[in-house]
Amino acid sequence: MDGTNRGNRDRTILETAAERDAFGAAARYARANDLAVPAERAYLEALADARREICHRFVRGLLRGKPEGLSDVRFVGLEPTATGSPGAPEDPGPLSALDGERLPTLAASLPDACRQLALLPLPATESVLLAPIAARHGFDRFRLCGPVRRWSVADETTTVDHPVDLVPLLEREGAFIDAGQADRIRAEVAESVANLALARLASRVRARACDAKGDNRSPLETVATGIPAADPAAAFERIVTDGHPFHPSGKIRRGMNAADGLAYAPEFTDRIDLRFVAVDREYALETQAETTGGDRLTERLFATFDGLEGALERAIPAERRPGEYAVVPVHPLQYHRTIPDRYAAQIGDGRVAPIPDYTQPATPQLNLRTVVPYETERTATADADGALPHLKLAIPVQTTNVVRTLSPHAVTNGPQVTDVVRTIADRESFETLGLLAEPAATCYYPPGGPHPSGDGFDDARHLSGLLRTNPEAHPLVADRPDDAYPVVASSLVAESPATGRPLVCDLIEQYGTSRRISNDENAALAFLERYAAVVVPDQLRLLSKYGVALESHLQNSLIVFEGESARPTATIVRDLGGIRVHRGRLEERGLSIDPYPDSDLDADGEADLYRKLYYALFQNHLAELLATISDELDVDERACWLRIREQCEQAFEAIRSEGTVPDERIERDERALFEDPTPHKALTAMRLRGKRHEYVTSEVSNPLFSADRP
Repeated sequence: MDGTNRGNRDRTILETAAERDAFGAAARYARANDLAVPAERAYLEALADARREICHRFVRGLLRGKPEGLSDVRFVGLEPTATGSPGAPEDPGPLSALDGERLPTLAASLPDACRQLALLPLPATESVLLAPIAARHGFDRFRLCGPVRRWSVADETTTVDHPVDLVPLLEREGAFIDAGQADRIRAEVAESVANLALARLASRVRARACDAKGDNRSPLETVATGIPAADPAAAFERIVTDGHPFHPSGKIRRGMNAADGLAYAPEFTDRIDLRFVAVDREYALETQAETTGGDRLTERLFATFDGLEGALERAIPAERRPGEYAVVPVHPLQYHRTIPDRYAAQIGDGRVAPIPDYTQPATPQLNLRTVVPYETERTATADADGALPHLKLAIPVQTTNVVRTLSPHAVTNGPQVTDVVRTIADRESFETLGLLAEPAATCYYPPGGPHPSGDGFDDARHLSGLLRTNPEAHPLVADRPDDAYPVVASSLVAESPATGRPLVCDLIEQYGTSRRISNDENAALAFLERYAAVVVPDQLRLLSKYGVALESHLQNSLIVFEGESARPTATIVRDLGGIRVHRGRLEERGLSIDPYPDSDLDADGEADLYRKLYYALFQNHLAELLATISDELDVDERACWLRIREQCEQAFEAIRSEGTVPDERIERDERALFEDPTPHKALTAMRLRGKRHEYVTSEVSNPLFSADRP
């Protein structure tokens, strides 16, 4: 149990085991980068902001996720009422005690930015959680201001200083599925705080690196050339520090300690040592896409990394031939911590053979397990365009809800889906949408499969690897001018190392200047109109016409920008393992897929498609982007959403005009997108109940809804 130790509030103390465990690594990092004297002061100062941020995420999830076991939230406007002060809601329980002057007195102490107060009754402790709200963005994404507080019927008010303090309150209300889950969440939010504070130290280091390069560069060039990485696209991954924007445990890395984070997380390092392991082909599952040449992963690795084939020959038993083995790329944590123990018997009899004398430097991406190899003298035999493939690896680390291994489902489905989506792309000639191919994959595969679960599944998912096309090799980038940058959308809402404000604000300013738009709001709206035009239409076409719903959230979407103008030109979506496919719609187009047994890839129905695309693209990707722009640039968010809706309407009308998709289906797809209220994937509620893959939903208001339109 990771509870807090209370002490003198005049100084920052390490309140959880997670903070204490990270302290030494944080002090060493701060000292090495000359961030403060004494060095530990940098981390202690970062902890206060990290605690508040994770607490806000947790409470925001409670407000819009409506977890089972909790009372309904009440919202009180802070504008004066007819009686001259905000009025308390008429409810039984602890809320009824907020009568007379109590609520106005509480309101008077709130920050000036507060426009609304959320009241979450906690009857078991005869108290109310008070969350001050500065803004209510699209899909009920609340922006909180100031501390969260707890008021009791004894008329005592205390500040919730740390998110772990919320756990016993919620446990008393029955919000957790069991005591074990309460303990897990307590540890996860504590770890998220410690990791976030440490990660934010890296922002200062990156800003200093960019300052040293000078100021006469565009915002995109500043990141691409100022942040060390294997290629420019990987540099943008490295400026993202804050983790999942909605998840209460959005910065956990269970299985990595703070020192591991400094060694292997992208915010701290631009290179790790990629390792390789050989697997007897009789115990390997090898898959490959036919539309990309049909080469297996092993042959692709040999073609990319000179000398790897010779290293394989030296690693296997003397009586065996190299052709009898497949090669799997492996993360160094997995290579040293998991492979020796889990596969000890297989290593002993030659079924598995670690390759000890070959490594390749690579930059880790946001998800930790996908890496971008550096070009070295040993990659001279790579493709002529120099865009080395990305490699998705298994890693023994939990982020958000799951341990990030690579299942036999992903190994089987990735190349199959690649064949399908490449066929679709050839037919449709998408002008603004690209999908990154996953042409080959391999995993250890014990006899007796398939292995959708159990020991065979675990053995397969811990020794597996997948190859993905580099976005710089995609025609939407490669065929553009030399200054085209594929930028992970998560970085747009991250802090720019050049200015300290969200990167998207720098891009809007650049875009407005290039278009000679002097007004900030007009520049933002023009930018968003263009952004939506390259993000929305083709994804809706793919959904309606082919039944393919992409998981195009911020982390999976790369926006292609012109470097000089910051003009968005295209969207590239990665991670084919996260999509949903409606087989009926796909088969209408003469296409089919045979996924691995028990795959999430198969959509249960149209509602499953909507949950995937509409949540990922609109509620995650666009909602976070628009909320950031609205907050930072004081732009009318309703005007932003109107432009998004217009792009949706035009996209559906274009599909309708082709006459190849039934009107009734298009109407269903439209209605599901625009309906109000709309289903929301309630991540906090899911986590409280211990759900990983099974959705828990709530209803939220839909900014795409328009009362005067059908």
